[in-house]
Amino acid sequence: MNSSSYCFVSLYQSYPSYHGASDITYNLFNKWPSKNKVLIQISEKKVHKQKIINLKKKIGLFGSLINILLIVLKSKKFFNKKKKKYLIIEGASWAGFTLLLISLIKIYDKNVIIIYHAHNLEYEVRKLKNNYLIAIMTFYFEKLIYKITNGTSVSVKDYYFIKKNYKVSSILFENGVTKIKKEKLENKEIKNKNFILFCGSYTYWPNKIAIDRIVNEKEKILKIYPRLKFVFTGEGLPKFKDKNILTLGIIKKSKLIWLIKNCFFFYAPMPKAPGTKIKILESLFYGATTLCTKNAISGIKNVHNLENLIITSKKKLSNDLHKIPKKKKIIISKKFENHYNFEKKIEKFYEKINNI
Repeated sequence: MNSSSYCFVSLYQSYPSYHGASDITYNLFNKWPSKNKVLIQISEKKVHKQKIINLKKKIGLFGSLINILLIVLKSKKFFNKKKKKYLIIEGASWAGFTLLLISLIKIYDKNVIIIYHAHNLEYEVRKLKNNYLIAIMTFYFEKLIYKITNGTSVSVKDYYFIKKNYKVSSILFENGVTKIKKEKLENKEIKNKNFILFCGSYTYWPNKIAIDRIVNEKEKILKIYPRLKFVFTGEGLPKFKDKNILTLGIIKKSKLIWLIKNCFFFYAPMPKAPGTKIKILESLFYGATTLCTKNAISGIKNVHNLENLIITSKKKLSNDLHKIPKKKKIIISKKFENHYNFEKKIEKFYEKINNI
């Protein structure tokens, strides 16, 4: 019997899930094959769920530092008198805060095995999002994180970047999809196959670029498919004064799956952005016709010959819109489905880290 204990740490809200990073974190924690586990998360909402410790989000730099200290104390309490201890830190936060957290934990207990679960390369995020100084600081912080922990990489591309630039080998642990039963979304304006779907928080810059582009291309799409609605889900969406655009905000995952399975097509004109796009994985996994840019499928394997994938661009959009199947039933690739089954990936990852 495995006597190990596992403390997951998320510097953002993972439950209830409201974006791709929280999906990954909560699914990993929820499907982790051990009962001796806890998730410590920072959230603006009060959460009452077994094995989840919720810390209220505090404003500003000083507030973030207080929360990091509280995480250290909470994890120390959880690990008290435990034998083999694993701390899994979720890497969808700035590397500076993550490094501080790791350093403080190593001070109180050198026997804790720290797993850094990367969702992408944080350096790549900051290089595209922030100024040069923040980007270069992040590079060296992230390099040190990989040196002092057992770090993961989310794609083969990231794996080789880490090996070349950070001079360490990481554990390849790709993202995946956890199967969830669909639950019908009750909305009189949304009917089967009468809408285009995009999900993603407007507060995350690649999603903002994609949403703005979809809105700008609306007339071009309606010229070919005049009765379609445009449905957006996610945090921070603007209020569009257009009867054809429906913004649903953050919705239950089961209802999002219904939307994916019943949309006319999922449209994701994503710019170049780090990490594997969970929204694209889910759209392909659940069999939605997926019209997207080459950037949207970056890092995703086994996409060749997928019946439901159309790779487009600004120049090709009009032609590619005509390729969308009207009534043909899409057969989901078993190879793709098996490869991105997240529960299977978690089991393999669990076995791997327990040998550390």
